[in-house]
Amino acid sequence: MVQLSEPLDSTLKWDYYQNDDTRLIFQWHITLPIGYSGILAFSNYDLDTNRADVIIFGKNEKLYNAYTNDRSLLFLPDDSSKLDYKVVNSVSTENGKKKKYTIQFIRPLNTCDEQERNYIIDRSTVHLLTGLMTSDDFKKTTQNKLIEFNVERMKLTLQRVQLLKSQASFTPVPNDEPHVEFLNRDVLIPDVETTYWCTRFELPQNIMAEKHHIIRFDGIVSPQSEGVVHHMELFHCDVDVKMKIPEFNGVCTSEQKPMGLTPCRRVIGAWAMGATNFTYPEVTGGVVGGPKTSRFLVLEVHFNNPYLKKGIIDQSGIRIYYTKDLREHEAGIMEVGLEYNPKNSIPPGSSSFRISGYCAGECTHASLSPEGITVFASQLHTHLTGVEVFTRIIRKNGKIVTLNVDRHYSPHFQEIRLLPEPIQIYRGDTILHTCIYNTKDRKDMTFGGYGISDEMCVNYMHYYPRSKLELCKTSVEDDELDRFFETMNEYDRSNTSNNQTIFQNFRSIRWTPLTTAVLQTFYEIAPIHLSCNGSDGNYSPNFNWKREYRPQEPKQRVVPYDTSSECK
Repeated sequence: MVQLSEPLDSTLKWDYYQNDDTRLIFQWHITLPIGYSGILAFSNYDLDTNRADVIIFGKNEKLYNAYTNDRSLLFLPDDSSKLDYKVVNSVSTENGKKKKYTIQFIRPLNTCDEQERNYIIDRSTVHLLTGLMTSDDFKKTTQNKLIEFNVERMKLTLQRVQLLKSQASFTPVPNDEPHVEFLNRDVLIPDVETTYWCTRFELPQNIMAEKHHIIRFDGIVSPQSEGVVHHMELFHCDVDVKMKIPEFNGVCTSEQKPMGLTPCRRVIGAWAMGATNFTYPEVTGGVVGGPKTSRFLVLEVHFNNPYLKKGIIDQSGIRIYYTKDLREHEAGIMEVGLEYNPKNSIPPGSSSFRISGYCAGECTHASLSPEGITVFASQLHTHLTGVEVFTRIIRKNGKIVTLNVDRHYSPHFQEIRLLPEPIQIYRGDTILHTCIYNTKDRKDMTFGGYGISDEMCVNYMHYYPRSKLELCKTSVEDDELDRFFETMNEYDRSNTSNNQTIFQNFRSIRWTPLTTAVLQTFYEIAPIHLSCNGSDGNYSPNFNWKREYRPQEPKQRVVPYDTSSECK
């Protein structure tokens, strides 16, 4: 169930219809001012009103299925009233100015309509828009007069949900179970756009006395910091038990940051915007504590402060729930995708620029156990221009398995999502992680990096049994990028040079559809540098990167829809 925003004062519930996994039944509770109709729309991205699938509950107490075109003009097709629905009840309020309704309707995941009006529901993020339609607009719509599907006039509000969640069930962890919090200590958030703040902590003695399993972790965001805290990670320091990690409480990129914090990279808890609390399946848990492990942790918080607000005192952080009753498997979190550097960058003015990161079979072969790993959850992550993200596994025999896909990705809704079914990754498998970006509104290059205006492309995969592999990411080889800049200078007369930085060279290129396509092709064929690292930040001990590796993307550059939702 989701509580939808004003002005409708409504809630929406949904489930599979009579165990039919091709249809959903919705129950929509709404309160409407007299004379108004209610709007519930499926949008592709946020408040984008182009090509939306719109359901209108009219003042005549009927449902209509309308659509918008690529100019946000609303139209009703001839079969708009054939939606399978029923009105359960209609109750007037005491003052007579509003009416409350409960409506049930059934919708196929794939409506099998014409392509321009076929919104397919899958496991991606769904952007729900709700609003009001005046009597005049309703009359025009039912008379097949085009009107603009307008955010302001119709008071459209946005709610992001995942309609098709994993059906896996397990016992929830109550709030009063043993837990410990690692929170910022009254940090004054700097009045700059991007800050990464690091604080070193120590585990309490009761956890250090014996090994425990983390069974749940929560992100805690200070009320005054909401909208400024972008994401948080809690790292364990995988160092010798006798090694002391120096105290630190400051900007992570500060010159005063101790070198001793470098090996603190094993993620044991995380949160990002839009995420909720995460509970582990009953067969596994994260590892923490024990007399043979380090007692030190580092909390890293990313502050995104684009309006340069001053005076915000932050106490955000991570809470972990733990148990000494060890579970069957020890869980790990593996980061796959692209390295955070400007070699992975996106030109301006592109609606669908694609970059992929590779965890090559050489790395999984060197780092995973003979039985491989079982991935049970996934958290996709980009910054502001990411619109579609997916991860695929390429088996040694060439078979492709989709691990996770979000066709309507939002950087403001970064849940850790349980997979419908756990997926195995074996030694020698390649993990291919792809992000698609929309930079139509940008005039300058978008560089790979840590700032909110920079871009990232990663998947935090939750799996068991825990391996030594913590991070597996790529970027193009330095020499290959230099040759690309030389080519652009020779053939497009770009003012690129080996004497300039990567930033300067990218900015020297005249970005047109042709030069953008050239860079797209370059990323698809250029040899890459691979980081195959353990939690100490060093290369996996058995990994030996001897040969030149060129990416080989599958012929299908995007993930096709599940065939179970195809029209018959």
